[in-house]
Amino acid sequence: MKVRTRIYVVCGLVACLGIAGLFALHRARIANLIQDAAIRMREYPYGSFIMFAIIVAASIPPMLGFTFFVTLAGFVYGMAGVVPAITGSFVGAVLAFNLIRHYNLGNRLLQMSSPSKQEKYRAIQEAVEDGGFRMLLLIRLCPIPWQMTNMLLSMLPSLKPSTFYLTAFFASFKVTLEVWMGSQLANLADPTLPPSAHRITLCTMGGGLVLLCGVAFWLYRLTMQRVRAQEKQRDGFIASQV
Repeated sequence: MKVRTRIYVVCGLVACLGIAGLFALHRARIANLIQDAAIRMREYPYGSFIMFAIIVAASIPPMLGFTFFVTLAGFVYGMAGVVPAITGSFVGAVLAFNLIRHYNLGNRLLQMSSPSKQEKYRAIQEAVEDGGFRMLLLIRLCPIPWQMTNMLLSMLPSLKPSTFYLTAFFASFKVTLEVWMGSQLANLADPTLPPSAHRITLCTMGGGLVLLCGVAFWLYRLTMQRVRAQEKQRDGFIASQV
């Protein structure tokens, strides 16, 4: 592991521990504030449309917070939050694709990145071109931030808009897991929830989170293995032609 990566990991762990400590100290106050904000937004006439618009905006790079807002949709609206979450994810992906293609943002971002990242992107581009629709869908399902996946695939010059839209449509349903997680957090923040139901919800959410992390890690490893395999296959083909 590189020194920079270690620093990022340590900083991330310290930040998580700090947030967890603050939440433990002020749990009741934070829960009440979040619960009140969720109730106000749920009662607002155009709240779901606002949530949809926020998710659309968060789907466009370099915006951040996509996963947070999708989870927030589940916290505010329960499982009904899948409607603004899925539609917002898909519309945001389509909008990001057209903006990046129209203003040629892909080449500009690529020129600003380091040589190592440019090389990694070219390897992914070649793997996608060789792997076809299955590789595209696998990258979409991989636990890479949604807005980053939109940028990565939009920069592929050989990718047709119809193929991008189709993979984005199928992959947008994966946000259902984040919405479910948000709905479970809403149950935990409910002060009227009985202690027994609170424990059941906590165990269910913990088990779901572990399962989600395991599947995400497996998909990420599988995607990277496919990318490396496609890269080696292409290098071998080029070497055989020399």
